[in-house]
Amino acid sequence: MIHIIYMAAGNSRRFGSNKLFYELDGKPMYRHLLERLIEIKDRYNKLKNAESNNPVIDITVVTRYREILDYCSSIPDCHAVLSPDSEKGISYTIKAGIMAVQEQKKTGMQDYYMFAVADQPYLKSQSVIKLIDKVLENKGNMKSVFSLRCGDTVGNPCVFHSSLIPQLLSLEGDKGGRSVAKKYDCVYVDIADERELTDIDTLSNSKHTVTL
Repeated sequence: MIHIIYMAAGNSRRFGSNKLFYELDGKPMYRHLLERLIEIKDRYNKLKNAESNNPVIDITVVTRYREILDYCSSIPDCHAVLSPDSEKGISYTIKAGIMAVQEQKKTGMQDYYMFAVADQPYLKSQSVIKLIDKVLENKGNMKSVFSLRCGDTVGNPCVFHSSLIPQLLSLEGDKGGRSVAKKYDCVYVDIADERELTDIDTLSNSKHTVTL
């Protein structure tokens, strides 16, 4: 199973306001990728349920904003948790997501955890699907880390085998999953458009229409 942990707890100081709620094409930034991930989850689970009756993907949203929590509560099978400590650094968001998944008792020894970020509104569904398919193809082959790449640029989402959970839980402060990923031979999924991997940190690089 692949557990998608959607990290929607940040607030870029360089942006000038809370970027997660900045409107792009008529809706808050955080909703663009989240809605795509929900569609992808439903698509995979519908296909696989016909074969095994077991879901392939679930989604847990980690946030420190009540508005995002309330939005997720209206979506079937979209679990969300509040993480006030996320203001101390991304490691707190990562740990809150892992613990929320484990509390749901949906974990297995061969599971994977995909970490996606809410400030990547240009990431295409096709790219996420390519990444998920690569993970599913490699199950049982002892590959621990998967990531998207465009040329020399590596970006989120990043996927970790469950065997690396102790290392992710040991992260502190603003250290993220990359500090764990760099220790391993990563499987890269190449995409053509570098803009997909852009984290929106300033108002200037959000001035695009989201047409995917």
